[in-house]
Amino acid sequence: MSEIPLDRYGRIVAGENEGYLVHVHFDAEVTGGYYVYLVDDLESPSDGGDYWAKDREELTNLVRLMEWRVEWLEEECHSS
Repeated sequence: MSEIPLDRYGRIVAGENEGYLVHVHFDAEVTGGYYVYLVDDLESPSDGGDYWAKDREELTNLVRLMEWRVEWLEEECHSS
């Protein structure tokens, strides 16, 4: 995955967590890092999790290690 969009949903179509939705949020004000949120369903979630990366390089490495192939959706999401 060359580009990792921020605050946009994507479906993981290959790799760890296949079938889950993912979104990445840059937490500039508090941690200066990236939160990576996972959820199995947007309408009625029953499972999920999160990761944190300290910078863009670590975020890219996380995606590579998880072997994620993501189809990014048009729908944006907003983190609090």
